[in-house]
Amino acid sequence: MENAQSVTNCIYNILYTQFNEDFGRDNFFSYNLMYPTFYNFKNGYFFVDLNILNNLNSTINSDVYTFKTGLLEEEQEYNNSAVQNALPKRNYKVLSNYAVTFNKNHIISIILSLMGFAGDYGPKYNYLYNYNIDLLSGNKITLKDVFIEKIDYIKVVSDYINYKISQNKDMYYKNTIVEISEDQAFYITDDGIIVYFDVDEIAPEEFGIPKFKIAFNKFAPYINPRFSCLAQNVIRKYHKKSHSRKY
Repeated sequence: MENAQSVTNCIYNILYTQFNEDFGRDNFFSYNLMYPTFYNFKNGYFFVDLNILNNLNSTINSDVYTFKTGLLEEEQEYNNSAVQNALPKRNYKVLSNYAVTFNKNHIISIILSLMGFAGDYGPKYNYLYNYNIDLLSGNKITLKDVFIEKIDYIKVVSDYINYKISQNKDMYYKNTIVEISEDQAFYITDDGIIVYFDVDEIAPEEFGIPKFKIAFNKFAPYINPRFSCLAQNVIRKYHKKSHSRKY
């Protein structure tokens, strides 16, 4: 295996990301759904297997519309009950958004935010889905894959998160001690991995989704070099050209 501190050549994945938006309103239910669909470029140097892309696209699409359908059913059930009990009806709303957070070295990482609102209060549902995919194999990337072999990544990440919690104890539930699981939720960025937890899991609901960055530059000895695409490995030097203009 390569030395984790060696310089990695960072290759951008040549993929077309199509932006999709679906919105509408019907009585007491509204929605604004934004989500991606991925395609190969015809003139790309590397083509992702179509089955891999189709599986990724269909999974994201299914997650978005399953969430929308679930909230629509809740709205109909609640408002039907409200009519029967002479109670005011309630407006429901669904929002989704996404970001491609890493797209290099035949790895892609995507996050999908799904929020459901009921009435005039903050979000009743607040979920963050992640899709970390090896575009060569189609396999889901786990937290273990981001670290080099023989590293106790569960201890490394858990210890760091507990250290960060200890710096802001008032933001978390009393006596919170974290030990991450093998299927811990995370996503990949250019400068680190973001480990996160569900709303109300380790902190009060108003805190939102607790996130912790495992920065590549701080944990370089532990990181699989395939994931370490820092700016100095990507940006190339260039020379400014002088231009003369005639008026």
